[in-house]
Order: sequence, then C-alpha cells, then structure tokens
Amino acid sequence: MTVKSVAARVASVTFLATAAHVVVGAPAHSAMPSAENAAAAATVAALVADDTAGALSSFPGDFIGVTNYSPVVEGQAGTTSVLVDPDGSCSAPIPLPDAFESACRVHDLGYDLLRYARATGGELHPDARRDLDGLFARHLDAACRSEPDLETCSTVAGIASAAVEFNSWRQGHRSPVPESPWPAALAAGSAVLGLAARKVAR
Repeated sequence: MTVKSVAARVASVTFLATAAHVVVGAPAHSAMPSAENAAAAATVAALVADDTAGALSSFPGDFIGVTNYSPVVEGQAGTTSVLVDPDGSCSAPIPLPDAFESACRVHDLGYDLLRYARATGGELHPDARRDLDGLFARHLDAACRSEPDLETCSTVAGIASAAVEFNSWRQGHRSPVPESPWPAALAAGSAVLGLAARKVAR
C-alpha cells in the first residue's frame, strides 16, 4: 500500500476517532414522513449509480421552482458525464484540488434533492444521504486517480470525505442543514499530513 493510500485511510480513521471524542451524540430529529418523494428518491438512486440519463428522466418537475436553479450535465474524470449543480463548489476553509470541483457539484445537487424532498413533504430515507456521501468519496477517488501528479490528493480526499460523513452523522443522515465539519477535520488532517511527511522522510 502506498504512503498516499495509507494516509488517506488514516485520515478517515483519525477524523472519526476525533469526532467521537468531541461530539456526545447525534442530534434528535422529528419522525420521518410516511412517504418519500418518489421522483427525488429515483433521481438520487440514479445519481449514486452514475446513471445520468436515469437521473434526467426521473428528475422532479417542480425542482426548479423550489430551488431556483436547473441542473446541468458536465464531464468528469472517471465517468462519461454527471448531473450537477452548476453553481456548486467545494466549500472548505483550505484550498482543494481543482479536480474535486465536479465531485462537489454532484454532491451539492444530491443534497439539494434531499432538501427539496423535505420541503415538499416527502423527506428521503437516511440511506439516501449515506449513499450520496459514498458517491462523493468514490468521485474524489476517481479524481485522484486521474491526477497522479497531485502528491497529497488521496490524503486530502480522505479528509474531505470523512468530514462530509461526520457531518451527516451529526445530523442523523437527515436533510442537510448548515453546519460545518471543518474545524475538527482540519485538526485531524494536520495530524495525518504530519504522519505522511514522516513516512516519506524515512
């Protein structure tokens, strides 16, 4: 296993261990609605499967009216095309590789579908958010494999995906609300990068 892959794995473990000591428990949430928004659920499932055509065909007809934007299709490393939030971005307090931008825009669209479903009275099952976070991690991995010259790509990808997963856990894997996971992520990431540097020096 390479230094980069070891560091990426340690990033996730270190972050989640830090989170477990910092946070007492996930916040309580109200009961789930009796029925999911079927169109949003189908679109999320298609996104997670990297099925852009399926996502477009099942996309909720009133999404644009609720969210005030329309998704677009763009190319992405490792896949032929993906459906994204055209104004989405990697919102982080540290610079992330440009190669991550498409993955962030897909993830932003997925989260907006979760918010849309809740706003229209059909909140999706928590597994939908788990699946979207898993998709984000896979897209970051694909981005790093397409950019082999980025020395710390896998490490940063591991930290970013662990931060997203931690925040989802904090929120009970329900519809996303504004709450940054980055303060703890930065603390964990500093430790991981230091470990990687020591391994390289040996």
